[in-house]
Amino acid sequence: MCILFCNLQCAPKLDWIRSLPSDYPRDQNITLGFYSRPAEKKSAFGSKTFHLYWKEEIHLQTNSKFKKTWSEWKVYEDHSEFQQKEGVGTYEKSGDWVLFQTNTIVILECKSDQKTKTTPNPHGKDWSKLFPCSSILSQNESSMKHRLLYYYDGKSIYPLQYESGYNEANFGIAWESDLPYTKSSLFEKAKLKYGKKEFQPHVYNHVKLD
Repeated sequence: MCILFCNLQCAPKLDWIRSLPSDYPRDQNITLGFYSRPAEKKSAFGSKTFHLYWKEEIHLQTNSKFKKTWSEWKVYEDHSEFQQKEGVGTYEKSGDWVLFQTNTIVILECKSDQKTKTTPNPHGKDWSKLFPCSSILSQNESSMKHRLLYYYDGKSIYPLQYESGYNEANFGIAWESDLPYTKSSLFEKAKLKYGKKEFQPHVYNHVKLD
């Protein structure tokens, strides 16, 4: 009982990362364009039979709309596989905080039987148009209600909890902070720690203006 009570007491209260502070004025002071997450190599170094490429970006558009795209391109010795998740929704900003709400998501899975060594350009904007698809394994669009708060420092945006391809994990900046919507010393240390990670960095850096 004591252990359970301690776990409940020590677990961070993170409801606030699903909304903006109610008493803060809203604004539109954010640079539009593409924000890209640094993509480290995930396949084994020097492998000749398997290569994995991935990228993730958020495109901030006019009228407070955004598109979030996660792409994964796998190259095997005799075939290639491609998966993409594209979420569309709206964002709302208040000071240093940006709330992203996804309303719909399109998931595409495709396979290529070509024995080609074609690899994606990491700076290309739409890998789905580059992949030599031989057969579509699945493609569907569905409604989705996903909300997550980000921190904006004027040039990059940081999710307050780790999330990639709409899969969340129970760690991140907010998990190591002390007060909601506060840039405390703990918050700054967590932002630096997760923003500089070589593996699974919690940051999207602005790369291009519209």
